[in-house]
Amino acid sequence: MNIQYLFFAIALFAALRFTIRLIKSLSAHKNVKRILLRTFPLVEFVIWLGFGFWVLSQAYSDSEYYHLLISAAAGSLVLIVGWYFLRDFIAGIILKTEIPFENNQHIRTSQEEGTLKKLGYRSIEIESSNGELVKIPFSQLATNSIHLQNIDETMQGHETIVNISSKVPIQEAKDHLTREILLLPWASITHQPIIKIIEQGSEMNTYKVHFHSISDRHAAYISQHIGLIYSNGNE
Repeated sequence: MNIQYLFFAIALFAALRFTIRLIKSLSAHKNVKRILLRTFPLVEFVIWLGFGFWVLSQAYSDSEYYHLLISAAAGSLVLIVGWYFLRDFIAGIILKTEIPFENNQHIRTSQEEGTLKKLGYRSIEIESSNGELVKIPFSQLATNSIHLQNIDETMQGHETIVNISSKVPIQEAKDHLTREILLLPWASITHQPIIKIIEQGSEMNTYKVHFHSISDRHAAYISQHIGLIYSNGNE
């Protein structure tokens, strides 16, 4: 009888592996395929769970300890699932109490290094230097060393050159540049931009803009944004 259960388990395993390969090979819409791939592990877990309870019911249905075994299996399952979902949440509460996490803060762990973009209930989201978003559960962070850098310390000074029509008053151009930079999510709001006029012409004035950002890549976004605004030499 035990061999029969083993054959059933092998057949079920093969069927599930074939199903996941079939899903991966589908030419369905990208969102549909992603939903199928994300929900399949849950479906697989439920199937194996049902198979396990079926084996118990078939093998021990005549035993006087049958109900005790079913109760013990169900209780163990509840504890395992509960710990899986609660461990990250509890670790997050403890870490948030001990460590002053802040968005846009530079963080380094044994697994990843980058900028903290999102602080969730069960995990944090880090943007690496190559732009990839990595989600790390709090339970993993709790067992590793964490290096945080003060946000002000991560801010670096950058400069860009902007040409603005000489018809725009100098102070008005400076004020507008300052507002545009401070409204951008990549710029420091604690470091006021320094704007100097370095050349005056009959048609265009040239300004040197000094601002702070957390990385060269973000500074490039700021420079590009400013350049697009004044690409025609007008405000």
